[in-house]
Amino acid sequence: MSDLDTGETPLAHQPFYVTTDPDRQVARILGCILVSFAVFAIWPEIDLRVSLAFHDPTTGFAIEGNPMTETLRLAIWNVAILLCMAAAFGTAIGLAGKVLVLPTRAWGLILALYILGPGLMVEMLTKPLWGRARPAQVADFGGSLPFSPPNELVEVCTRNCSFVSGEVSGATVTAMALMLLHFHLKHRLGKSMSTVLLMVAWGLPLVVALQRVAAGRHFLSDTVFAVLFTLLLAWALSVLLQSWARHLPGARRTEAAVQANR
Repeated sequence: MSDLDTGETPLAHQPFYVTTDPDRQVARILGCILVSFAVFAIWPEIDLRVSLAFHDPTTGFAIEGNPMTETLRLAIWNVAILLCMAAAFGTAIGLAGKVLVLPTRAWGLILALYILGPGLMVEMLTKPLWGRARPAQVADFGGSLPFSPPNELVEVCTRNCSFVSGEVSGATVTAMALMLLHFHLKHRLGKSMSTVLLMVAWGLPLVVALQRVAAGRHFLSDTVFAVLFTLLLAWALSVLLQSWARHLPGARRTEAAVQANR
């Protein structure tokens, strides 16, 4: 049975791109975004205090330029690149009529999220629109630029700005890709490997966010909204993808055949 047939499959056992109540899920994410904006607007000092915990006036930010954390950061970034390439290949194979590990719509969703999330949404929309300076650039931490809270659109920064974090957005997409792999391969994975994969998926955005804040590259709010914006984009794309897949000729029969042959 296709996992598109949501009437037959309990919601708890469906991947995130298939849901019987997408409006409620989107409303929850929008609610979290609004509450987060309110919190950082009322208490903008949260960003400064969190960054201050990782900053020393004489030596700068705790792990800025640290070889070990930079190696870890680049390794995670390379994994994201490999998954994006795999998603492009899986989507192309799927459109040619074959299935490679994941259903075509799963690969398509992952590919779209990498392109539209850390690519379009972050680099071409939020960073230029908010114009927010990075922690290491603001006067509170030895820089020359003024601090601005996330609820304000400013023109302090002209390029490669702070809000939101592209790497945290990318780590969030990578986490969702790993969760999709876990969902579709859990019958092949051992219990220990399954647990490890889930732990890595859940921990990845947190690890990247911590690294970016501790290195003075992003404020806490940059990382929080990177996750929330990416989740909102994921749910929006998943709803569109689910609707599109349901209208494809023979989509249910094809998917059912694929599931039966696994």
